[in-house]
Amino acid sequence: MSDALKTTLGIAGAAAVVLAAPQLVANPYQLGIVTIFFLSATVALGLNVLVGFSGLFSLGQAGFYGIGAYAAALISLRYDLPLALGVTLPAAGAAAVAAALAYPTVRVRGFYLAVITIAFGVVVQSGAVEWVSLTGGPMGLIGVKLPPIVWGLERLTPTGLYYVIGAVFVGALALTRNLARSRYGRAFRAVAQSETAARALGIDPAATRTLSFALSAAFAGAAGALYAYLNQYVSPETFGFLDSVRYLLMVIIGGAGTWLGPVFGAALLTVLPEAFQSLAEWQTFGYGALLAIAIFFVPNGLVGLFDSAVRRLRDRPRALETGPWPAEGVDLTDILPARPAADVPALEIRGVGVRFGGLTALDNFSGEVRAGSVHGIIGPNGAGKSTLLNVISGFYRPSEGAIRLFGEPLDPNGGHARAGLARTFQNTELFGDLSALDNVRAGFHDGSRANLIDALLRSPRQIREDRSDLDRARRLLAYVGLSDFADVRASHLPFGHQRRLEIARALALGPRVLLLDEPAAGLTHAEILGLGRLIRDLAARGVTVLLVEHHVDLIFAVCEQVTVLDYGKLVMSGAGEEAQRDPRVRAAYLGAAPVVEHAAEAVQP
Repeated sequence: MSDALKTTLGIAGAAAVVLAAPQLVANPYQLGIVTIFFLSATVALGLNVLVGFSGLFSLGQAGFYGIGAYAAALISLRYDLPLALGVTLPAAGAAAVAAALAYPTVRVRGFYLAVITIAFGVVVQSGAVEWVSLTGGPMGLIGVKLPPIVWGLERLTPTGLYYVIGAVFVGALALTRNLARSRYGRAFRAVAQSETAARALGIDPAATRTLSFALSAAFAGAAGALYAYLNQYVSPETFGFLDSVRYLLMVIIGGAGTWLGPVFGAALLTVLPEAFQSLAEWQTFGYGALLAIAIFFVPNGLVGLFDSAVRRLRDRPRALETGPWPAEGVDLTDILPARPAADVPALEIRGVGVRFGGLTALDNFSGEVRAGSVHGIIGPNGAGKSTLLNVISGFYRPSEGAIRLFGEPLDPNGGHARAGLARTFQNTELFGDLSALDNVRAGFHDGSRANLIDALLRSPRQIREDRSDLDRARRLLAYVGLSDFADVRASHLPFGHQRRLEIARALALGPRVLLLDEPAAGLTHAEILGLGRLIRDLAARGVTVLLVEHHVDLIFAVCEQVTVLDYGKLVMSGAGEEAQRDPRVRAAYLGAAPVVEHAAEAVQP
């Protein structure tokens, strides 16, 4: 079943539930339970953006729900705005509060993040109790009216409100589905799985996490506003810590990161509170025990468990074939366009030093890399090779000195991917839970023109970009010989294939300069031969390659110039033959026996 068909059936099923529920329930009380389910599912779908996509845990979601409810109540009592404003303004207010909270919060993870969000929820509830002039204090706000449909027309009826709430639930389902399929959804997952790799692709982790916080809060704020109109009364006890735990449980039990998981979790936990009422003061214990059971025994949730079973039945074992790399005949001109020869160095490094406290990792290094060339960097362990790459690619800020890319100074604060730099890592940094195809598609994030509204509404521009990204990603996978592995999770690939995938993802940036940090480490002899051919092919396409490698046969076979480092200092820089015969290089790194006679064999079939 295609992804589009699944989406259509899921949304159609949710709409059918909304339309059929009034005819299926026995009395208004049961219809009220169904309505609360729609509201809870809306909150859970928003929270899934934070928990399931971004990997962040919030135990203060009821606070955003409360902000939306109180904002809607105040709008109704003081301004009597129409329905659209009565829902969107509270949602925007909750999102704005979340963005402000996210600035310090997204920089911490795990236990600390949970504590901060718990504190936020306590502050909101305490503020609702103490700020009597605004919130009515412990008594709350009474007399909230159903809003007018639009200015000058009649007010919304209770029946109409039910269908509005149902429509918002269906809309939330569609929006989160669209978001998951967009570059924003991939960015959320990328940052959650490897912040380092995400930064290398031009994805800002702090901005991405802040956006996920704001979106999850907007869903909660909209649901809170609708709750205020439904209940026509708002009080502080409705938005306590237990409610935040319940929303988190909906996501985890249903299946964090799945599309329909939060909906099933909300359905289950809308019914459970009736059973938990008998626990009285033991309700907190009951929710905590349920959360622990879900995490330990059903970590992927109910929908995740079902999806895994279906996948095992559907996916038959089949032989996956690895193609040659680079593959012949793959058109990459729109990804790696031909560029005229530059009359300035691709990289110009002047007096760069890097110190960590009293340790000097790079000492007054200067050098140049010619445009369109393959330039190697060698040296013993601890010589400063990876440090140099980290400085060039913006992961380390130099203590002194400057770097120019094609004559333009590199901003030490970032933006290197946008400037035309891409890199791989000594230890592969892939997004393990994403497929090989989606790993490569994540590389197109920074060049996208579709905005958040395009992503949420799946506009024609978003659809066009998705088709283009999919086509380019498949061609890049074909280029590195991984076409058969497009749908395989990155974490399930053999190590050599992971190296190939990381290079394909770096090439998705369309780099002018590609930094390779020990790409041959862990590869077989045949794979090293393919890597050498790939590097030469990239240079022929006009990509400047800066290669850090311990495999000296590969270095001397593919590199036109070689730079040698030792203890953070430049030993020499010149042609490969010159480096091999330099006594300082042989003393520091190569030993007595020259290897130039065998170098050409490193990239021959």
